[in-house]
Amino acid sequence: MVPPILPLVIALSLLAWAIIAWVHLVPWLHTHSRREGLLLVVMPHMFRHLGAMAMFPGLADVPRAWALPLAWGDGITAGLAALSMIGVHRSWRHAAKFVWVFNLFGLIDMFHNVYNAAALQVAPRLGVLAYVVGFGLPGMFVFHLLVFRTLLRRVEHSV
Repeated sequence: MVPPILPLVIALSLLAWAIIAWVHLVPWLHTHSRREGLLLVVMPHMFRHLGAMAMFPGLADVPRAWALPLAWGDGITAGLAALSMIGVHRSWRHAAKFVWVFNLFGLIDMFHNVYNAAALQVAPRLGVLAYVVGFGLPGMFVFHLLVFRTLLRRVEHSV
C-alpha cells in the first residue's frame, strides 16, 4: 500500500514547481532566445543520474527489477541531457534534434519508472529515496514540459 503522505507530497511539489515555472521561468524564457532557454531548461536533467542511487545498498529496500531500469534510464537521460547542453552551447547543426531525443527518452523513461513503481509496489520500500520521488520527480516533469515549450517556440536563432 502506498503511504498516503507520498502522493500528497508529490502533488504539492508538482504545484510548487509549476508555480516556480509560471512565475519565474516562463517569463524569462519569453524574453530570451530559444538557445538560451534550452541551456536553462535542459540543465537540471544532467542530474538525473541520481536515480542510480536506488542501486546503493542500504539506501532503500527496493526491488532490483525497479532499481536497475531506473538507474540505466536516468543515467542515459543524464548523458543525453549533457550531450544536448554541449550541442546547444556549441550551436551544433543538429542540436535541437539531440534535445528532442533527450526529452522524449527522458519523459518516456520517467513514465516507465512510475508505472514500474506502481506495479512493483515500491513506495513503502523507498526509504530516503522518497525525498527524490517527492521533490525531484515533479521538478523533472515540469522541466520536461518547459523543454517541449522551448523547443516548440519559433526559431529566431539557429540551435
